[in-house]
Amino acid sequence: MKVSYNELNVNGYIIRGLFSTPDDGKFKTICVFLHGYTGHKNETSFLFKQLSARFVENKIATLRYDYYGSGDSDGEFSDQTFTTARNDAKAAIDEGVRLNGGKKIIVCGFSMGGAVAARMSIEKSEYIEKLVLISPAGCMLNILTTTFRTKPIAENDCIDLGGYYVSKAFLDSLMGVEFYEGLEKFDKPVLIVQGAEDISVRPEVSKKYTEYYKDCQYELIPGAGHGYNSVPLRRLIQGIILDFLKK
Repeated sequence: MKVSYNELNVNGYIIRGLFSTPDDGKFKTICVFLHGYTGHKNETSFLFKQLSARFVENKIATLRYDYYGSGDSDGEFSDQTFTTARNDAKAAIDEGVRLNGGKKIIVCGFSMGGAVAARMSIEKSEYIEKLVLISPAGCMLNILTTTFRTKPIAENDCIDLGGYYVSKAFLDSLMGVEFYEGLEKFDKPVLIVQGAEDISVRPEVSKKYTEYYKDCQYELIPGAGHGYNSVPLRRLIQGIILDFLKK
């Protein structure tokens, strides 16, 4: 596998990521990965790094960026909002299409990245051939509302999330977002993977997406929490996703 560093300028700041391809540089298509809230391009416990390796083994190149304020990208986490994450996703999809020679791509999002990916299926529908949502967090407003209700404000309308700040602007950016509205317009294949024991994004949250997508496969994984934190669970979801992409 070949991995190259990739940078994009989005509204004056730089997001940084990795473009992974087979050793010979030949691939059938590209998948853009969108990480979760407080996540990064490799994701928690290497979820995305592992998925990327499996994709490349199957001739699917991958492109995965850190959002503004996350990982190696510009900014602090306190600069990040749901709006900046969406803007970064749009730029990443455009870059994926460019690297794929103008052809449609796959988009795969985890947790908040799944919620972002779902919005991209409307805002960038003409560029997406298949959509994979892993524990999509259509409950982001509830998550941030609870966080701000239960933690004290530290400074500058931010709360300390365990060594870094999350801003009130992040919460405000979620107000009025319609996480499910319009999804019925996307008619390409969709896969939703959900942990049955997930307490961060409960199954009923992800299941609601199936009420809107016309061509949707829903896989509930027994015993899995939000991070799919065992080697057998990781292998299981990797197999489910690859089987879906091969159809």
